[in-house]
Amino acid sequence: MVPLKSDRLDAGQIRSGLATEAKQNLRQLTLLQDVDSTNTAILRLPGEQQHAHVILAERQTGGRGRRERSWHSPAGGNIYLSLGWWFMQNTWPLSTLPLVVAIAVCRALSRAGLQGHGIKWPNDILVDSRKLAGILVELQSAGQGPAVAVIGVGLNVRMPSETPGDIEGAIDRPWTDLVSQLGPENSGISRNHLVVLLLEELLTGLELFETMGFEAFRASWQSLDLLNSGEIRLEQNGQNRAGIARGVDKNGSLLLEIPDSGVVAFYSGEVSIHRD
Repeated sequence: MVPLKSDRLDAGQIRSGLATEAKQNLRQLTLLQDVDSTNTAILRLPGEQQHAHVILAERQTGGRGRRERSWHSPAGGNIYLSLGWWFMQNTWPLSTLPLVVAIAVCRALSRAGLQGHGIKWPNDILVDSRKLAGILVELQSAGQGPAVAVIGVGLNVRMPSETPGDIEGAIDRPWTDLVSQLGPENSGISRNHLVVLLLEELLTGLELFETMGFEAFRASWQSLDLLNSGEIRLEQNGQNRAGIARGVDKNGSLLLEIPDSGVVAFYSGEVSIHRD
């Protein structure tokens, strides 16, 4: 699919489209044509320039995902976005932040007209078992200062299809893009509009998280959790555990009901849905 000429990312359009509160909370918006990784670009900034700074890129040459995976980032119609955020007081477990970000992304997608999407723990956005968006949250401590979070979102909006073999070779898991899910009548959806929706939900979500923690999002998580009450396998450090997913705890860990072991919390791991 040829990228729409009118759909180039435009910092002015994005800023002007933001609701007043989001516009006030966003300190800086940087738009790049090419970058190794938008998360890395945030981390390269001086500390005082990281907070509430958004970097967008048309293409990433070294996009990164969870568990050291690469994120395929071709030019031609997707969204690669990173937001830096300082937490002045660590009132709530920041281990739940990736879940909160996933909820914010889902809310933005719902506002864009998408239905049937959900979250595969901890923060993959799927539709019909195909990955639509990925999230990478990197946390750093600034010594005695604030905790620094760099929130990266990769959203497949309009994946170029002129070289499908290259794409299939670069992505080793089932994937989809937003225009395929919204249908031909919405194929011209604006990436600038989508960025506006993402930023509004992210900035609102971060403020709420700072005030109330993950509990303010628990009901939303339960409604979006694609694993809950399902039979799954969890691979962690070369070990496989099978059981029934029972949601998450207050720290964002996956609760897995394992035969003869009861309910066990897992902070990390790779999940697959168990099918006989």
